[in-house]
Amino acid sequence: MENPLERLLENLQLIDDFAKRYDLLKQKLPYHINVIDELHVNENANSRILASLLLYNSEGKYPLLESFINFCIKDWNIEVSHPYVTSEEMRIDLLVREKGKYAIIFENKIYEAILQKNQIARYIQKLRQEGFKDEQIYVVFLPPSEYEPDICSWQEPKECCETCNRNECLINKTPKLRESFIDRFKIVTFREDILLWLKKEVIPNCKQKEVYLYTAAMQYLDYLEGYFDLRTMNMKMNMELKDYLYEKLKLNELSTEEKMKVLEGKAEEINRLLNQINVIKESIQKEFAIQDVKNWEPYRDKIRDILSSIGDSFQLKTECDFFDPSNSSHLFIKLDKEDWQLSIIIEKYGFPDHSGDESFIYIGIPQEKKVDSKYWVDRDNKIIFNQKSYKEGHPYGWEWIDRYNRKPDVFQYEIDNGQFQSYLFNKVENILKLIEQKQLSM
Repeated sequence: MENPLERLLENLQLIDDFAKRYDLLKQKLPYHINVIDELHVNENANSRILASLLLYNSEGKYPLLESFINFCIKDWNIEVSHPYVTSEEMRIDLLVREKGKYAIIFENKIYEAILQKNQIARYIQKLRQEGFKDEQIYVVFLPPSEYEPDICSWQEPKECCETCNRNECLINKTPKLRESFIDRFKIVTFREDILLWLKKEVIPNCKQKEVYLYTAAMQYLDYLEGYFDLRTMNMKMNMELKDYLYEKLKLNELSTEEKMKVLEGKAEEINRLLNQINVIKESIQKEFAIQDVKNWEPYRDKIRDILSSIGDSFQLKTECDFFDPSNSSHLFIKLDKEDWQLSIIIEKYGFPDHSGDESFIYIGIPQEKKVDSKYWVDRDNKIIFNQKSYKEGHPYGWEWIDRYNRKPDVFQYEIDNGQFQSYLFNKVENILKLIEQKQLSM
């Protein structure tokens, strides 16, 4: 029997040799520039690009969204009239919805990141809390090439095994939720489906005057072709890499059936290796979070001092701390007064797979299920907040604080020099006035 460690080392050597050959051949390619390539976009940026395409509106219609549904999904009977398209709202990569009609959840995994435990189930629960019935909710999984999301992502938290770590999940049957969504779940791949949609449906149908739409679609198509090494200029390189793998795996000596068996086995081995690499990445991200908590502890303490002063001014109970110090350094700020509560969340990202430090800061109110609709007139005419809460027990009824978004250094600087205290004081004072004027309770 072959030693598993020897097989692992053999695969690592193959990957290393292939990467060196790939880099060498790529350096010989003709000059090529793509703006998206140069920006080193992440998964969120891909979702925003796709959302922007789907939002294209012409004479009150949404031809790209309609063509995406008809071309990539085909058998869902969804009538588009006034869609609301968002990216990263409610933590969902891409969401298309119309109240009372439909909600399409898009889970983007172009870079094959691991699906979190209960992830799809949680998204469905959020839409239920928004008032959508299960038969109105649809799920689109967006991997690079076709594969099923793991069963843990479909498992509802109350039904999940306590010891689950995804790699050794005790659940060995299809979750009930996955079965109930069998007709409302689709796998749409970037390589096979979205590339073809861009080529056949989007670019040929761009009107001559829609210069920016056309160039954006062309850049995105070229970016995806580059990501999958499908650009015409890559053809010679791909042929050389194919010959290289034929030689390394000794495929020339095999029958067609034997070649397929060897390739499937090799793909399975490398996927197992990739799974373990992703597990290690998760543990490193936790290490990063623990270190980041230490870096932010002085600012948490300064915010607590600021809150103490604001609490005295408005007779508020105040609190500031980290959500989950072992997994993230996200901060929360809470200000309570009798029957209402104002919260601010500071989400910070600076993991190795992100392009530098980013911060996303929101302000809102927590409720058990959702922020009451009396705080809105409609999505464009907000009274206080413009998004509903979605996670039970967590304070999500947000609007952006643009002042600090993606600017953790600015946030730290303004905590130090007193500007954050002035900002927070004025914000709390204005919200209290609005609540009083409109006779709202929170």
